[in-house]
Amino acid sequence: MKVTKSNIVHMDLAIYHTWLKEKGGAEKVVLESAERSNHKVTIYTQFYDEDETFEEFKDLDIQVLGSNTAPRNFIDQGLRFGLGSLLKKIPLSEHDAFLISEAGIGSLIALRNNTIPTMCYCHTPLRAALPEFRETYLDEQPLPLKPVYWTGIKIYDLLEEKAWNEFDHILVNSSTTKARIMRKSLAHEDKLSVLNPGADIEENQEGEFQKYFLYPSRFRRYKRQDLAIKTFKEADLEDFKLVLAGSNQEPEFVEELREMIDEEDNIEIKTDLPDNEWKELYRNCYSVLFLAEKEDWGIIPIEAGSHGKPTIAVNEGGPKESVLEDETGLLVDPEISEISGAIQQLAEDEEKTRKMGKRARKESEKYSWEKFSEKLDKEVEKLVEEEEK
Repeated sequence: MKVTKSNIVHMDLAIYHTWLKEKGGAEKVVLESAERSNHKVTIYTQFYDEDETFEEFKDLDIQVLGSNTAPRNFIDQGLRFGLGSLLKKIPLSEHDAFLISEAGIGSLIALRNNTIPTMCYCHTPLRAALPEFRETYLDEQPLPLKPVYWTGIKIYDLLEEKAWNEFDHILVNSSTTKARIMRKSLAHEDKLSVLNPGADIEENQEGEFQKYFLYPSRFRRYKRQDLAIKTFKEADLEDFKLVLAGSNQEPEFVEELREMIDEEDNIEIKTDLPDNEWKELYRNCYSVLFLAEKEDWGIIPIEAGSHGKPTIAVNEGGPKESVLEDETGLLVDPEISEISGAIQQLAEDEEKTRKMGKRARKESEKYSWEKFSEKLDKEVEKLVEEEEK
């Protein structure tokens, strides 16, 4: 429809996210954006697995581009879902604005789809292509694939730069992500705005302080669950246990973690839990651990706070923005001795832990999904209004 000032609040918004195949933070942002928007929303994706991602997507208008075949491996993701997006055409003439959810390779869809006001919400640029990560990712590749991998990243760099030029404005989930975008020269600062994701603070409840530390995160190597295990094995905590919980995205890594654990270690791994068990673990834990390597934002400290629990997090990346040192949690270097010291500090002082949990609960109220959605709608409306001038 033709948007004017009189009908700006009744727009038709298209949202693109490369795949909806898990219960991750990016998928949660897409879900809440679509569910809570004041506008009519259509979600476009190249793969939708309704059994593995959030069930609420079933009530939304989702249009799959292509055969709806799951990504098989890293190369398939890059070729079919990355470069393959250059062949995808979204009927943008049916919409008033286009929001691209960028969690790695989503931006490439903008190369052929940019005829209406186009905004990006960036969870992270492709980590493997960022200067601070590319060598690490290259080292993880088998020797025969290293040249292919390196060539693919170089090609992606060129296409990514062109795609980002198509964005009229970019929202980012944290100041950390903003800085990474600017270091790679993908966008100028005046084109970037920080909009932190929300959390389910309206639904989440405070519970007991049972004797276990919880590490709630997807099982991926960069989340460093192995560091949590090594730390807990070194810590002298006979009365406490460690629970690692999250979706099993790297089965080989999960098996490696299980092999690290002996029966006497008092460490438990739980994968792919239903929502009620997930929330119960959060609600009744003693404190939360979050040790991901240079996380872009990391919603976990906010979710922990919404359950009245403090977080022990590494002093790098997004947690530096969401954890208030010695108020809502503790920030430590990613070293076993420092993490162990923080764990023991809280374990030995329940009064302090409870006090920090109360402050964390109050701080989490800044991050409701309702507030996030209102701000996102205003940003989209502002973009369309400026385009009409």
